[in-house]
Amino acid sequence: MLYFVPGEDAWRSTGLYLPPGKTAALVFPESAVGKHLQLCRVQVGCQSDDLSPQESLCRAPVVVNKTSVPGEKVLISYVWGGLIYIIVPKNSHLGTISVTIYGAEPAPIYIKGKTSVSSWVENLRTLPAPWAELVTENIILTVPSSAIHSLDDPEELLTLWDTVMEAVAELAAIPKKFPRPERIVTDVQISAGWMHAGYPIMCHFASTPALVDIQHIKKIGFWGPIHELGHNQQKSYWEFPSHTTEATCNLWSVYVHENVLKIPRNIAHESLQPETRKSAIETYLKSKAKLENWSVWTALETYLQLQEGFGWEPFKHLFAEYQTMSGISNNNKDKMNLWAVKFSEAVNKNLVPFFKAWGWPIDDNTNIALSGLPEWEENPMIAHLKEIKA
Repeated sequence: MLYFVPGEDAWRSTGLYLPPGKTAALVFPESAVGKHLQLCRVQVGCQSDDLSPQESLCRAPVVVNKTSVPGEKVLISYVWGGLIYIIVPKNSHLGTISVTIYGAEPAPIYIKGKTSVSSWVENLRTLPAPWAELVTENIILTVPSSAIHSLDDPEELLTLWDTVMEAVAELAAIPKKFPRPERIVTDVQISAGWMHAGYPIMCHFASTPALVDIQHIKKIGFWGPIHELGHNQQKSYWEFPSHTTEATCNLWSVYVHENVLKIPRNIAHESLQPETRKSAIETYLKSKAKLENWSVWTALETYLQLQEGFGWEPFKHLFAEYQTMSGISNNNKDKMNLWAVKFSEAVNKNLVPFFKAWGWPIDDNTNIALSGLPEWEENPMIAHLKEIKA
């Protein structure tokens, strides 16, 4: 079944697998021809990273094939095979249509609220296709089938993921139902890093337990996947490129671990242990709080101090407010001053001394705009500055 997704192209899982070198036929209803159907594409494979620039390869550089839909019938074949998807274009007006597929094999797929646990345990999870998908409203997980052969209760796992995605949306101040489900896909090799954000989020096979092993998740957490989901929520108008790209995404990791998994930040990631955090602040201040050194964990510390001082609500308030604003400068200095003003107003405190301690380029206009607010007496940077001077 196809459906309309506003704003972005969306992959629709068919639950079918095309073996390498085989041919399948997809038949679309005649009534859909001419209603944006020609903008749809059929995709074989989901490991969508192009590895051509890599010096060494663990798989072929490209293992995804896309075919246009010029009419009612489409034939597809691909040397590498793969799961079959139909890409529904952004801003399409297809409504809901049925597609009949011949020549493909069923793959293990569990759809929360539709698939019964008994049919999953008795039949679906042992299907021979090499890839499996676990589907719930706001996220779809694609993993090797071997990873789910012993998964007895996908309902419990996906219920947890539902709660996680609600928390992601809650902090981002967006509707609980995403315009399209996020996707996380595992691969033997990816184009960058241990994981990377995007659609889909890509990660290595070794990260599979952090996606589907509920005991692993509850005990250890899954910082990486939430970090990438946080990346997908970052917005340019409150991001300061080169400084916060790898920092503010971790707000979602902290939020999810503490509010959903009940794992405190100092346990969720070793870099957030108190002594490590204190050392990072001192090192930064000893370097004269130069903004070029304010990035990743050091930059995150600024936001964590604000959160520990004022809670999560100001962040939710700002993320919501920013969505209503227009004409925001793309200059980092302007954006940093805007954030300083907006956060100060949200908490009714003059945070200029706090941001200046962190080396932010606070200008005269910001000083004037916030001069009437009471100072933040609990500013944690005061103590750190005293220690450095001592």
